[in-house]
Amino acid sequence: MPEITLLRVDGQMHDTGGLNWGSNALNHTRPYDSYIPIHIGFIRANPGLIDTKLAVQRIINFHWDDGVDMQVLFEGNGSDGYPKQIASTPRKDTLGKYFRSRLGLPATRRISYEDLINYGRTTVTINRVDELNYNVDFS
Repeated sequence: MPEITLLRVDGQMHDTGGLNWGSNALNHTRPYDSYIPIHIGFIRANPGLIDTKLAVQRIINFHWDDGVDMQVLFEGNGSDGYPKQIASTPRKDTLGKYFRSRLGLPATRRISYEDLINYGRTTVTINRVDELNYNVDFS
């Protein structure tokens, strides 16, 4: 099963991106907004898992291992016409609050690399069910 990293391409934690996207007061984001980065290396290693970005975005359903269902969008303009991130919709902070809850952190806390290590995962397992549905595991 493909593992998508929650870290930057260099293996470090994002300061004001990724799970901490909302931490930059100069961004257009809210405090707990988060996204899962999609690196081009992941896309190339897992053909057919993520489609090229469409002109009109489709809402995708993430079915998490703990029974939570979440609507997401594949967003941003990454390499070769692919999206560069996965963010919850209609609110970008749904994903951030979800990860903080899974990690046992207060909703207001930035997520650190150590938090992920202590939890035991720096990746999420993702499996495409069909065009609009994915099973996602963070256990």
